[in-house]
Amino acid sequence: MREQYDRQLVQMRQEVVAILRDVDVELHDAVDALVEGDRQKAKAAKKATKLIDQRCEELEDRAYQAVALQQPVASDLRLIQFIVYADFNLQRMSNHARNIAKTAKRASKVEVPGQLLDLLASMAHLVYRVLSALAEAMVEGDIVKAATLPELDDPVDALYKEFFRVFAQLREDDDVDAAIRVLMAARMLERISDNAVEMGERAVFLFTGKRIRLSDLSGLDEAELRHMYVAPGRAITMNLDEDRRVIDTIPEVKLPGEDTPEDFREAAAKSLVEFHQQHERRRAELKAWRRQMRRQWEADFDERFEAAKKDATVAEGEPADKEEAPTDGRVGAAGDAADDPERTDPPAAGGPSVVSPSQDEGKKDQR
Repeated sequence: MREQYDRQLVQMRQEVVAILRDVDVELHDAVDALVEGDRQKAKAAKKATKLIDQRCEELEDRAYQAVALQQPVASDLRLIQFIVYADFNLQRMSNHARNIAKTAKRASKVEVPGQLLDLLASMAHLVYRVLSALAEAMVEGDIVKAATLPELDDPVDALYKEFFRVFAQLREDDDVDAAIRVLMAARMLERISDNAVEMGERAVFLFTGKRIRLSDLSGLDEAELRHMYVAPGRAITMNLDEDRRVIDTIPEVKLPGEDTPEDFREAAAKSLVEFHQQHERRRAELKAWRRQMRRQWEADFDERFEAAKKDATVAEGEPADKEEAPTDGRVGAAGDAADDPERTDPPAAGGPSVVSPSQDEGKKDQR
């Protein structure tokens, strides 16, 4: 009965390692499909991640069934706790990989800015290294290896921030919608790396029985870390060769000249330097284009200004039109009065009456 129970625990443990390997493989395919614009590879990766989700659901059911039927304690209980928590994170990783595959399908029909794709490929290589380190720490029970996961995750976070700087420097003719899709894919990669670090913390709890954040282990030397181990149960140590064969099938990602975490960080920093150099060249090209556009605008403005100035000079040199004589009735009446001394005009409204001398003589004769 005990041997059957141990075999159940070992099978669940090995399933966690196998799912992690498959998530890593499908993540490779999803990222490659996005970078290469391969729609068929993206569809295959999307379909594979759905199968991974089903395996995660089945694994969770088996873990809870073991708790209900076997009442595990000590290292067996810690192993089941690790399996349940790892299952949750693996399912999240699978969802993120599927979202990247969906992005690859949509982006295959448009032209994605090349600098973003190069940056995404570099970031994916950093995430692959985090997943590989996690797999080794889980199989070998190596908390020293698990303690390096935050250091491996830091370059991922730094490179993720570079996406926003590149996005801000896109040209007007770049496809902004496609760039946003790549940015979201980068976000999925960053989350996968974080999920791996969380699994590493649970692996430390599995091997030590203590809930310790990986960041708190950075100040401890290797001897102090080794002293934290507790005696593992049979289910943790049985049939490890099968687990090792599984992780050996994980695609290896190794940067040139990289042997230690320090070499890895130096290689990642070199990649960032090369990216910044490319970014500076792009900025210089943009500045040159702006200077050229400004010179062209200033030339057009000077030409329009000279034309307007010439038109104004011509308008000032033309003689003014003679003013036409007013034709109102008063002026005409005044002229007629000057020609005919006997003519009398009606008095203006409110003004004194004007009487000619002949009219005055006629009035005297009548009297």
